[in-house]
Amino acid sequence: MKRPTKKCTVTLFVLFFLMRANFHHGSEAVWSQETLAMDSLAYLTGYNETQWKFTLRAPFQVSAFSGDIEKGIVAIGGFNNQQVAILKDISGGRWEFIAEAPFPVHRCSGDNVFGPLICGGSDRRQVSYMRNYTDNIWKVVANAPFSVTDIAGDNEYGPIVAGGENGKKIAYMRTYEANKWNMVADAPFEVTSIAGTNYKGILIAGGKDNRQVAVMKNYTENTWKIIAEAPFPVNDIAGTNEYGPVVIGGHKNQQIAYMDNYTENRWKVIMDAPIQAFYITGSNAKGILVGGKGRGVIKTVVKKVYKTAVVEFTERGDLGIPDAGAIVAEWITTALNKTGAFEVYERLSLSTLMEEHKLGMSGLMDETTIAEIGRIRGVQAIITGSVIKFGDIISVTAKVIDVETAKIMRSADIKVNHINAISSEIDRLALELAKE
Repeated sequence: MKRPTKKCTVTLFVLFFLMRANFHHGSEAVWSQETLAMDSLAYLTGYNETQWKFTLRAPFQVSAFSGDIEKGIVAIGGFNNQQVAILKDISGGRWEFIAEAPFPVHRCSGDNVFGPLICGGSDRRQVSYMRNYTDNIWKVVANAPFSVTDIAGDNEYGPIVAGGENGKKIAYMRTYEANKWNMVADAPFEVTSIAGTNYKGILIAGGKDNRQVAVMKNYTENTWKIIAEAPFPVNDIAGTNEYGPVVIGGHKNQQIAYMDNYTENRWKVIMDAPIQAFYITGSNAKGILVGGKGRGVIKTVVKKVYKTAVVEFTERGDLGIPDAGAIVAEWITTALNKTGAFEVYERLSLSTLMEEHKLGMSGLMDETTIAEIGRIRGVQAIITGSVIKFGDIISVTAKVIDVETAKIMRSADIKVNHINAISSEIDRLALELAKE
């Protein structure tokens, strides 16, 4: 995926949505609301469409994404920009986690058919790919010959990178077996974003006022052709030479234009994006996705809503912060209420429960005992868990205990490298507990 102009430092998050809970008892809830989505991702299936649609929220804060409407989205972000998730069906699917990236990711490319490509690391020269999700293994290739500004291409034919000290260097890798980068002619201007593939040619944008656009149709000719300037300053470019480029930027970062043939060499402006967008992916043939800031309508159907209490989390290991279990319980209480699947009525402290019910710690952690406490408190579910530090890893585990059956209905966990990172991951933990 591409980057915004240098002045833009906005980190992309995907539109917040509420997961569904499907427990066997609880109240019904069907509703929708409009919310200010800190950051959103919207898509348009064709240029003749009259309405934008929003995707589902990713399970972490997103800093880079790629893909298309047909094959789905690859999103990267979270702690240290190394968490990766895929959404195979953008209209109604669910996010699935894959293996963490081997380094902090700067930009990504590729799709869900041939797998994602990523670049980053401390010097932005590291490049890696995942060929398929079954193996779920990232493979690192030779470092790029320069610091990478943006990456394009796919795993079917290999990655293309742009950057360097002058921002004009372009290199590609034809095969992973050769594991060798090939330089092409310098770009005619400083590149801020790149699109395309090794077999359909490269598209670049940047230069003066970020309005210059150029194409290279094949590596044999190794010649750049500058086409008509974009009708507005470009934040990002997408598309291929087979179907033409599409760009986003301009007034309020919402303008979109495309070119469907180079003979006519004319940009066509379409309906504005519904958000202030800094990123775009997709193509003229299969629709486009844009990411940025704006309002979105969240439609939520919650089949069952649990009346819930949260028990203060237990602590194990040297966490370095007093009352970490109580703090995490407070955070997850807020996060659970946001899912719409739980109505948290109270948060219970361990010390109070131990005193009231004459329990030791082992008794408190027993599901049958917890269910009995829930019945006394008049709730339908109890959320409890632990915060454990082992080596350099901190694990937060939570579980939903059905008060009626004393069974664990669902459990989930997150793992972070620092105690301060828990707060940014707590929403994902709550969403996992709210899944069907």
